[in-house]
Amino acid sequence: METHYHLSSTLEQFQQQFPTEEACIDYFFQTKWPSGFSCPHCGHSRAYITSTRRLPLYECLQCHHQTSLTAGTIMAGSRTSLHKWLTAIFLVSRTDQGTNAVALSKIISVTYKTAWLILHKIRHAISTADQCTRLSGIVQVNSAVYGKPYNPYFRNHPQEHYLLAGSSLNIQGEPSYIKLKLVPKIHIKEKFFQRAATLDFTQKHIESQTSSIEFITGRFSSKKFRALLAFAAKAGKYINNTFHGIGQKYLQHYLDEFCYKVNLTLHEAPIFQHLTHLCTAPHAKLNFFNPQNTRMCA
Repeated sequence: METHYHLSSTLEQFQQQFPTEEACIDYFFQTKWPSGFSCPHCGHSRAYITSTRRLPLYECLQCHHQTSLTAGTIMAGSRTSLHKWLTAIFLVSRTDQGTNAVALSKIISVTYKTAWLILHKIRHAISTADQCTRLSGIVQVNSAVYGKPYNPYFRNHPQEHYLLAGSSLNIQGEPSYIKLKLVPKIHIKEKFFQRAATLDFTQKHIESQTSSIEFITGRFSSKKFRALLAFAAKAGKYINNTFHGIGQKYLQHYLDEFCYKVNLTLHEAPIFQHLTHLCTAPHAKLNFFNPQNTRMCA
C-alpha cells in the first residue's frame, strides 16, 4: 500500500509516520519498485533477500544479479541511514521554508559536512530533472537580478547575479512551468544582456518546436512580465532567508530548488513523494512530471 503524505505535515508528524529505519526501508522499496521487485539487470520479479546486512540485499532468482535499495541512486555508497536521508528529503520538500546544512546536521545528528553533501545530492537530482524539462508552447522570458546591485546604473557588483526568468504559459495565460537561470557574465555588457544570452537560454531551456517565444531584456523597457519578476524576487528572499546569501558556484542549484517547489505547487503535485522518486531513480535523465519514467534528453 502506497504511503500518502500531505505537504502541511510537520516534522513531528513525519517522525510518527516513519519512526524506524525499517519503516523507511519499506517506503523506499515501494518508491523504487511500486509494482514489486524488478531486477535492474534482467527485469525478473523474484529475488532472494539477505537481511543480515544494514540494508537488505536482493539477488535475482533468474540472473543472480545483486542489488540494493540505494544502488544507482543518490544514496549509493552512503553510510548514513535511510531514516536520516528520508528526513532530509522531507525537510527539503517543505514549501513554507528551506533547509540549510547547519539546521539539517542538528536535526538528523550528522556532521555539517555530511548534511551539506546530502543536501547537495538532493539538489543535484532536482537540477538534473529540470534540465530534461524544457519550456514549450507559449514562452515568456524576462531578465532579472539576484542580489542587491552596488551601483544600479553603471558598474556590476560581485554579489549581483543576472538571471533569465522564463515560463511556459497555460491556456489561461498563466505560468505553468518556470525556470530561473543564471546568465554567464560574458553575456552581460554594462548591465545589458547580449544576444548570446537569449540564444544560450533558448538552446538549453526551450523546446525547438516552440510556437511563440518572447524575450524582454532591455533595462529600460516599459513592458515587463511582472509574474516572472515576482518569482525572481521571491526566489531571492527565499534563498537569503534560508541560506543567508549564496555564492556563484552553487547558486543555480538553489534557484532550481525554488523553481522545483513552485512548479509542483502550480500542478498541485505532492512534493515529498515526487522528490523521493527523484532521489531513488537511476542516474539516467529524469522526466520531471513523471519521475518513475526515465528518458535521455539532449
